[in-house]
Amino acid sequence: MTHELKDSTTVYQGRFINVRLDRVEIGTVIVEREVVEETSEGVLVVPVTTDGKIVLVEQRRHLLGTTFEVPSGAINLGETPHEAAARELREEAGLEAGHLELISTHVNSVHMTGNNYYFIATDLSTCTARVECDSDEEFISVKPFSLSEIDQLIVKNKVPDIRNRGCIWLAQLRILQGRLIDPDSKAGS
Repeated sequence: MTHELKDSTTVYQGRFINVRLDRVEIGTVIVEREVVEETSEGVLVVPVTTDGKIVLVEQRRHLLGTTFEVPSGAINLGETPHEAAARELREEAGLEAGHLELISTHVNSVHMTGNNYYFIATDLSTCTARVECDSDEEFISVKPFSLSEIDQLIVKNKVPDIRNRGCIWLAQLRILQGRLIDPDSKAGS
């Protein structure tokens, strides 16, 4: 059955998202669908230490309290996903990666636009350059966690969003399978 867009009305415009209401013909019926348009694409980076721990950033979120997250953020205008991932890793975790590998691309929901790119960062070193973070973020600490510690954080809902959980789970699979870096990928790409 085909879906034909009949009309679309923007009902909200914001800094990170716009919301529109689409009227779509599905067969002989016209239905309304809410669509969240993300104003930029994003990156999430899972930093993995040489001993297989995942580095998370402890943050304060006004809706959720203290959370643990991977370094993440929006892709700036003119920036590639790889460049954004390297920048977010420096800004949020104070780390640089010898290897940065794209492991997945997805949308957040079937009713949302905008891609998110998941990366695994390995061959980590401490960033020597001073970096500025976004002024609206409150970072508390940066710490490596074992896979079992991360499982407990998820059980306690301290990693509350599915994007963070998803990229962590993909990284955990690669760690458990012993394949962190694709041998065909270029270092630092």
